[in-house]
Amino acid sequence: MKKIFITILAFTALSASAQTVPDDLKVMVQQTFDHHAKIKSMETQQRIAAGQIELSKANRLPTVNGAASYSHVYPVPKVQLPGSDFTFQPVPSENVNAGIEARQLLLDFGKSGSQIKQSQAEANLLGSQTTEAKDQLAYDVANVYLNIAYLYNNINVQEANIKLLEETERMVEAKLKHGDAIDLDLINTRVKLESYRNRKVDYVNSLQKQMATLEYLTGEHPKDSIHTSFEWPVSGTLTEQELNNNPAVKTALEREKVAATGVEIAKAQYKPSLFLDAGTGFKNGYLPDIGVAKFNYNAGVSLNVPIFHGKKLRTQEKMAAQQVEVAKWNTQDVKSSLQKEVIQQQSDIAASKERLLTAESLLQQAQRALQLAQSRYKNGVITYLDLQNAQTSMLEAQLSKIQYQYQLSLSSLALLQLNGNEFWK
Repeated sequence: MKKIFITILAFTALSASAQTVPDDLKVMVQQTFDHHAKIKSMETQQRIAAGQIELSKANRLPTVNGAASYSHVYPVPKVQLPGSDFTFQPVPSENVNAGIEARQLLLDFGKSGSQIKQSQAEANLLGSQTTEAKDQLAYDVANVYLNIAYLYNNINVQEANIKLLEETERMVEAKLKHGDAIDLDLINTRVKLESYRNRKVDYVNSLQKQMATLEYLTGEHPKDSIHTSFEWPVSGTLTEQELNNNPAVKTALEREKVAATGVEIAKAQYKPSLFLDAGTGFKNGYLPDIGVAKFNYNAGVSLNVPIFHGKKLRTQEKMAAQQVEVAKWNTQDVKSSLQKEVIQQQSDIAASKERLLTAESLLQQAQRALQLAQSRYKNGVITYLDLQNAQTSMLEAQLSKIQYQYQLSLSSLALLQLNGNEFWK
């Protein structure tokens, strides 16, 4: 198993405004952005959305079409002039028409503008959703980073205690030879030693799983060593501006804008549209020589005025207004949820800091107690049970400190995410 050297510092500067993040963690986050299929998919969708904006703008441009047709008509009207062999035929039986037709929107009173706004709003929404997805992936990587630190620190503690018990085992064996200990003391030491070794195996197994998760996220095999020393400084309170920086809130606000453009489009359906139509080409059927194709052109304007569509337009406007209301309620729910999570994380941070101070004090006491117990056991002052209790207290104190450091790290990281902090930039 490749070793990872990570140090988690106590979070004593939570009110600081600056932060130092390891470069290797930033690199991992960027690797995740470049590797993850979800991000690639959303970036492709952004390019599609940009194309949709261009399509909406293209509605204002002229459309030009070429057309050609041939038709044979039978019968055709013919008039035989009295007293003459001449037959008058007003229309040809062979009809040929080839030309170009064009249409240009002159005025639509905001219809096309509303469609462009909606396409732009949808593109902005997709961009916000992509940012939100990147934010979540970045903090997933950071959480795995801290999980690896936590597990490796536990492994170090287990290894230290295994060495301590191995030393105790040798000590008990020596006492047993001199008749100062009993077989039960040696058996208890070896049982406890195997228990520590099994616990280390569990931590190593969990560490390997976290390493696999990190490789899945980044698409890169973890390096041999990751040297870090950093802290997650966060503000004690969450202002309205910081709340609006949260990607989830930004996405909710963009949804409101998309819904608002839907109302504009619905209202614009009542407005008329004015077009310029023109065409030119060659066509037969003109008197006096109806069989000869002649050059021709036409030009004019057309006005389309909505008069009655049942209740379709009114219903569309009502539904669009309701979508705006839904989007606003969604934004309020997102903000309320974030505020609740902020309070919870702040409470967890305060509790973890207090527990960590207590754990550090207990660890110092446990270290001193173990030193005294080892010395007194060698001199035969205390029993093996007293030594075992001191060793157990030492292990529990070490693991408690690591656990509280880990909990404080996770809560501080979660509060950073709620603040919308992009630590990888």
